[in-house]
Amino acid sequence: MKKESEKTSLLQRWKNKGPKNSLSNPIEKVPLGIKIPLSHGQQRLWFLQQMYPKNTFYNYSETYDFVGKLNEDILIESLKRVYKDHDILRTTYHIENDVIFQNVDPNSELKIDIYDLSALSAEDKKNRYEAISEADSTKHFDLTKPPLIRVTLIKKNTTEYTLQITLHHIITDQWSMRIFREHLADYYKALSLKNTDFTKKIVLQYTDYAYWQSKTEIDKDSLDYWKNKLSGDIPILNLPTDYNRPLRSTFKGAASFTQTYSKELSNNLLSLAKELNTTPYVLTLSVYYVFLYRYCGQTDILIGSPITNRNQKALENILGFFIDTIIVRTNVDSSMSFTDLVSKVRENTLEAFANKDIPFEVLVKELKVDRSLAINPFFQVMFLYFPELKLPDFSSDINVTHKLVDTKVSKFDLTIYISEENGHLSSTFEYSTDLFQEKTIERFQGSFKSLLEGIVSNPNENILKLPILTKTEKQFFDSEERPISNHFSEFKGIHNVIENISTLYPNNTAVTYKEDSITYKALNDKANILANQLLNNTQTSNEIIALCIDRSVDMIVGLLAILKSGCAYLPIDPEYPEQRINFILNDAKVNSVITQQRFAHLFKDHNIRQFHIEKVDESERTVQLRSPDIKDTDLAYVIYTSGSTGKPKGVPISHKNIMNSTAGRLDFYDKNPTAFLLLSSISFDSSKAGIFWTLCTGGNLVITEKHVEQDIEQIAHIIEQHKISHTLMLPSLYQVILENIEINKLKSLTTVMVAGEACSKQLCNTHFKISPNVSLYNEYGPTEASVWCIAHKIEKEDLEREHIPIGKPVANAKIYLLDNNKQKVPFGVLGEIYVGGQGLSKGYLNRSDLTSLAFLENPFNTNEKLYKTGDLGKYRNDGTIEFGGRIDQQIKIRGFRVELNEIEKVIKTYNTTIKNAIVLIDDDVKYLSNDIPLNDLFDVLKKINDDDLNAIFSYIQSLNNDEKEYLLNQIEV
Repeated sequence: MKKESEKTSLLQRWKNKGPKNSLSNPIEKVPLGIKIPLSHGQQRLWFLQQMYPKNTFYNYSETYDFVGKLNEDILIESLKRVYKDHDILRTTYHIENDVIFQNVDPNSELKIDIYDLSALSAEDKKNRYEAISEADSTKHFDLTKPPLIRVTLIKKNTTEYTLQITLHHIITDQWSMRIFREHLADYYKALSLKNTDFTKKIVLQYTDYAYWQSKTEIDKDSLDYWKNKLSGDIPILNLPTDYNRPLRSTFKGAASFTQTYSKELSNNLLSLAKELNTTPYVLTLSVYYVFLYRYCGQTDILIGSPITNRNQKALENILGFFIDTIIVRTNVDSSMSFTDLVSKVRENTLEAFANKDIPFEVLVKELKVDRSLAINPFFQVMFLYFPELKLPDFSSDINVTHKLVDTKVSKFDLTIYISEENGHLSSTFEYSTDLFQEKTIERFQGSFKSLLEGIVSNPNENILKLPILTKTEKQFFDSEERPISNHFSEFKGIHNVIENISTLYPNNTAVTYKEDSITYKALNDKANILANQLLNNTQTSNEIIALCIDRSVDMIVGLLAILKSGCAYLPIDPEYPEQRINFILNDAKVNSVITQQRFAHLFKDHNIRQFHIEKVDESERTVQLRSPDIKDTDLAYVIYTSGSTGKPKGVPISHKNIMNSTAGRLDFYDKNPTAFLLLSSISFDSSKAGIFWTLCTGGNLVITEKHVEQDIEQIAHIIEQHKISHTLMLPSLYQVILENIEINKLKSLTTVMVAGEACSKQLCNTHFKISPNVSLYNEYGPTEASVWCIAHKIEKEDLEREHIPIGKPVANAKIYLLDNNKQKVPFGVLGEIYVGGQGLSKGYLNRSDLTSLAFLENPFNTNEKLYKTGDLGKYRNDGTIEFGGRIDQQIKIRGFRVELNEIEKVIKTYNTTIKNAIVLIDDDVKYLSNDIPLNDLFDVLKKINDDDLNAIFSYIQSLNNDEKEYLLNQIEV
């Protein structure tokens, strides 16, 4: 009860504020012979216009369509009379000796452009009208040259006219335009009745208000309120943009289509406002808060909203710019219901209204906000609510309709206009085209409508659970991809596929290492011999056998032998630290290892049976394998990755997993490899792509030497010598190869896959310039999802976007982008990538604790598990996924997945007194300062395109000396 009375008191304070000022400080006529200052709001607009003199971001344009018996001459005369009545329409703005002032030209005449399109065809008429309208609304004003209003009358036929009025905002606002059209209609009706002596009584002019305001002291209590309200860090709203924010805003914008809501939905919303004891303004502002919260994930949200400063009755009939901006700052709590949020927004809004008399530019100056050419101070989004617009009556023979004209600008990142007309609510978004595509804004409209429908259905619903997906998104998410037929479905194990290839292509070269190579038949036979030895000595079926062999043909022989024996191979790099090798052997409970004699010492302290690959007796007469009975759910291999607890963790992959993964390549890629260059270690999950894809389709697996990436010429030599068709490598390595190798040496390549790091636009540009005939693919997939689960063929069109996508699900993978509450995020919003499907591992080896944390029940199908990757991604408008970085501390260094916690733990082992360790990663970020080196400045300027640079220089050149000096004095360095 107390809280409600406080709100009532607050509202009363706001309502009474104007009258009190009116009694104590009435507005009087400005003294004659003085230079009249600009109002606070005009100063802000003037300052910004000087910074961008040819920009039209403060153009205001609207049209009136007349249908009926319009008298052109009377309308024109009525327009001229309104022009003469209001000084503000004949005012210009100047600066002398650091003083800005406005000047009223008593002799200025209104020029009206008249076009007669009545003789044109319907199509020509439409095109001509649109051209006239756009040219009028998008032409900039020079604030020193009158008039700052353009009037255009377009005759379409004898009964249809359009009147377009375009003004600079420095002389008008929405309220003023209502006065303008009322006065215009009054004159039209009077002149139609031959009442030529009719005049409108104008007591005060805008210049009187501007002078009065300049002499009025700032309300200290209100200023203190804003200093407190806007204290602390002011967050930048991270909207899900399509493009990176430019260094300098161009203010280029567009208006979305206007979405008009049904009578039923509109009535329900207006009724809900009454039920919640609030206004439609507050209700729809609250919906906007939910929208921004769900799209940005931020809780501290600041929204700007225009408000008129006509606090005295004497100001109600004056034309001019009385708009100021209030900031509604609300902390959104995820536990809130929508009705809870409405209460909070109402309270914050009433407080802002009660303290609205502090000009926005005063706030910026008093709070010493950092200025930026790229972003608006305090807030980046706006909210406007237009109640029912009532047009004045011109004549019983004329029907008049009104609409705003899209001036192709946007002063903010995103602005929503909520309008009320004929009992229907509607929404329109104005947006920066530097940041958003039209399709994205169309989705925003769909999301906003979904929220409205969900709110009227259940206003007490938690704001996190309110529906926000569009119909298109729901259809996209709900349409289950038909599982791709597995080309290897007749086989139980991945090695069975390779055995089959050895019978089909026995004399094809299967594996090559340096000058050593082996055919498919020889590979199969040698692997059979070793597999039989393993079968004679293994203790259990599907045992995990370590494979510790240097890069060689024998490495693949050992791998295949383990699979043929019905066991799973565990690759161990001989260069691993001894501590890591010991941990892996113990954790996986390894009893056997296939290795080379020179690595025997690595296993001497373990009770492990060693099989030395050099001792395989190839002279054995029988190479027939005593094939064990295996199931596709049996393990094929185990890969150990970095661990968040400081301990590596084993990822077991079944035959079904890797066969599905490999079969998916036959569906996704146009060609199978004739020769695949294997660069990565078999201890890396990425190696499985080349090994199994190649050996399961009859190609030549070409293995490079260790650390070959340090010898780019050697890589080129191998590609040329063995006519490599396919390879997979890090994007950074491919970039170096393209920039340093003769292209002729790479002519055998048909397919290059990059993975392990973000694929840059720079790489793609280089690729299409140097190797345009080679197909370039971007792959994504954690070890837990069997090599890959998302992929994308990179096209030149992808270069038009800021980031290269990782693609769409492949190999029967199910991909979900979810928020913290395991709900699907809309397109464009970052969500954590969750992976399900046939390639998903069952969990971590002997680590049920970690498995339960990372492998979760699928909230959309409780019979399945999803892997929580810790990676972020977002859907583009075409349904492809962009990678958004890591959600935790894991990073990638040259393709290696590294947990910072693991590094930290190792550091702390060196000294027991270390309580915390900090791992610093150089991000190569440049910061500008007053003494910025010339080279660094040049690096920044290189990022600005030529058009923007030319615009900046032309802006500077267009200023006179007074304006330049004034602007420099205003900018705090």
